Amino acid sequence: MIDGLKLTLTGEEIRNLIEQRAAEHRMLATHWNGEAARTPEDQTEDKPLLPEHMCEHEAGHHEWRAEVLTFLRDHLDPSEIYSLSECDLEFAELLPPPPAWLEQDDYEYRTRQRIDLGPFARRICDSPEIVEIVNPD
Repeated sequence: MIDGLKLTLTGEEIRNLIEQRAAEHRMLATHWNGEAARTPEDQTEDKPLLPEHMCEHEAGHHEWRAEVLTFLRDHLDPSEIYSLSECDLEFAELLPPPPAWLEQDDYEYRTRQRIDLGPFARRICDSPEIVEIVNPD
Protein backbone atom coordinates (compact mmCIF):
# COMPACT_ATOMS: atom_id res chain seq x y z
CA MET A 1 0.00 0.00 0.00
CA ILE A 2 1.24 3.51 -0.85
CA ASP A 3 0.84 6.24 1.75
CA GLY A 4 0.01 9.43 -0.14
CA LEU A 5 1.50 10.82 -3.31
CA LYS A 6 5.28 10.46 -3.42
CA LEU A 7 7.68 11.24 -6.24
CA THR A 8 10.75 9.11 -6.72
CA LEU A 9 13.87 10.92 -7.85
CA THR A 10 17.54 10.07 -7.83
CA GLY A 11 19.83 12.06 -5.60
CA GLU A 12 21.58 13.39 -8.69
CA GLU A 13 18.29 14.66 -10.18
CA ILE A 14 17.39 16.38 -6.93
CA ARG A 15 20.87 17.90 -6.60
CA ASN A 16 20.61 19.36 -10.13
CA LEU A 17 17.12 20.78 -9.55
CA ILE A 18 18.12 22.28 -6.20
CA GLU A 19 21.24 23.85 -7.72
CA GLN A 20 19.08 25.53 -10.38
CA ARG A 21 16.79 27.01 -7.71
CA ALA A 22 19.76 28.12 -5.57
CA ALA A 23 21.26 29.85 -8.63
CA GLU A 24 17.95 31.65 -9.21
CA HIS A 25 17.96 32.86 -5.60
CA ARG A 26 21.55 34.07 -5.95
CA MET A 27 20.58 36.02 -9.09
CA LEU A 28 17.59 37.54 -7.29
CA ALA A 29 19.79 38.51 -4.33
CA THR A 30 22.19 40.23 -6.73
CA HIS A 31 19.27 42.06 -8.34
CA TRP A 32 17.94 43.28 -4.97
CA ASN A 33 21.41 44.35 -3.81
CA GLY A 34 21.64 46.37 -7.03
CA GLU A 35 18.25 47.93 -6.32
CA ALA A 36 19.39 48.90 -2.81
CA ALA A 37 22.49 50.59 -4.25
CA ARG A 38 20.56 52.75 -6.74
CA THR A 39 20.72 56.51 -6.29
CA PRO A 40 18.15 59.22 -7.12
CA GLU A 41 20.04 59.79 -10.40
CA ASP A 42 19.22 56.17 -11.42
CA GLN A 43 15.51 56.69 -10.90
CA THR A 44 13.19 56.82 -13.90
CA GLU A 45 9.44 56.98 -14.23
CA ASP A 46 9.39 53.30 -15.20
CA LYS A 47 11.87 52.27 -12.49
CA PRO A 48 11.34 54.37 -9.36
CA LEU A 49 13.60 53.97 -6.36
CA LEU A 50 12.43 51.42 -3.85
CA PRO A 51 13.01 51.81 -0.10
CA GLU A 52 16.50 50.59 0.75
CA HIS A 53 15.32 48.52 3.73
CA MET A 54 12.84 46.67 1.49
CA CYS A 55 15.56 45.86 -1.05
CA GLU A 56 17.92 44.69 1.69
CA HIS A 57 15.20 42.49 3.16
CA GLU A 58 14.50 40.89 -0.22
CA ALA A 59 18.22 40.38 -0.90
CA GLY A 60 18.70 38.81 2.51
CA HIS A 61 15.75 36.49 2.00
CA HIS A 62 17.11 35.23 -1.33
CA GLU A 63 20.65 34.87 0.03
CA TRP A 64 19.30 32.78 2.91
CA ARG A 65 17.20 30.55 0.62
CA ALA A 66 20.25 29.98 -1.60
CA GLU A 67 22.24 28.93 1.49
CA VAL A 68 19.46 26.57 2.65
CA LEU A 69 19.17 24.97 -0.77
CA THR A 70 22.95 24.65 -1.11
CA PHE A 71 23.08 22.94 2.29
CA LEU A 72 20.40 20.47 1.18
CA ARG A 73 22.16 19.84 -2.12
CA ASP A 74 25.49 19.20 -0.42
CA HIS A 75 23.97 16.62 1.93
CA LEU A 76 22.14 14.50 -0.64
CA ASP A 77 23.69 11.25 -1.77
CA PRO A 78 23.65 11.35 -5.59
CA SER A 79 23.60 7.54 -5.79
CA GLU A 80 20.47 7.13 -3.61
CA ILE A 81 16.80 7.08 -4.62
CA TYR A 82 14.57 9.49 -2.69
CA SER A 83 10.81 9.28 -2.22
CA LEU A 84 9.59 12.86 -1.79
CA SER A 85 6.28 14.10 -0.39
CA GLU A 86 4.58 17.36 -1.30
CA CYS A 87 6.14 18.97 1.77
CA ASP A 88 9.62 17.85 0.66
CA LEU A 89 9.02 19.17 -2.85
CA GLU A 90 7.86 22.55 -1.55
CA PHE A 91 10.67 22.95 0.98
CA ALA A 92 13.35 22.13 -1.60
CA GLU A 93 11.51 24.27 -4.19
CA LEU A 94 11.43 21.40 -6.67
CA LEU A 95 7.98 22.20 -8.03
CA PRO A 96 7.70 24.69 -10.90
CA PRO A 97 6.83 28.20 -9.69
CA PRO A 98 3.14 29.11 -10.03
CA PRO A 99 2.13 31.45 -12.86
CA ALA A 100 1.67 35.10 -11.91
CA TRP A 101 -2.11 34.99 -12.30
CA LEU A 102 -2.33 32.16 -9.78
CA GLU A 103 -0.23 34.05 -7.24
CA GLN A 104 -2.59 37.02 -7.66
CA ASP A 105 -5.64 34.77 -7.16
CA ASP A 106 -4.09 33.29 -4.01
CA TYR A 107 -3.29 36.77 -2.67
CA GLU A 108 -6.83 37.99 -3.35
CA TYR A 109 -8.30 34.90 -1.68
CA ARG A 110 -6.17 35.35 1.46
CA THR A 111 -6.96 39.08 1.58
CA ARG A 112 -10.67 38.46 1.04
CA GLN A 113 -10.67 35.93 3.90
CA ARG A 114 -9.18 38.51 6.26
CA ILE A 115 -11.59 41.20 5.13
CA ASP A 116 -14.55 38.85 5.58
CA LEU A 117 -13.62 38.44 9.25
CA GLY A 118 -14.12 42.17 9.80
CA PRO A 119 -17.88 42.20 10.52
CA PHE A 120 -17.56 39.10 12.69
CA ALA A 121 -14.72 40.64 14.67
CA ARG A 122 -16.66 43.89 15.05
CA ARG A 123 -19.66 42.01 16.47
CA ILE A 124 -17.43 40.31 19.02
CA CYS A 125 -15.64 43.52 19.99
CA ASP A 126 -18.91 45.45 20.24
CA SER A 127 -20.49 42.89 22.55
CA PRO A 128 -21.12 44.18 26.11
CA GLU A 129 -19.21 41.28 27.66
CA ILE A 130 -15.99 42.22 25.85
CA VAL A 131 -16.42 45.90 26.68
CA GLU A 132 -16.74 44.98 30.39
CA ILE A 133 -13.53 42.93 30.26
CA VAL A 134 -11.54 45.58 28.41
CA ASN A 135 -13.02 48.57 30.33
CA PRO A 136 -13.97 47.27 33.79
CA ASP A 137 -15.21 50.75 34.93
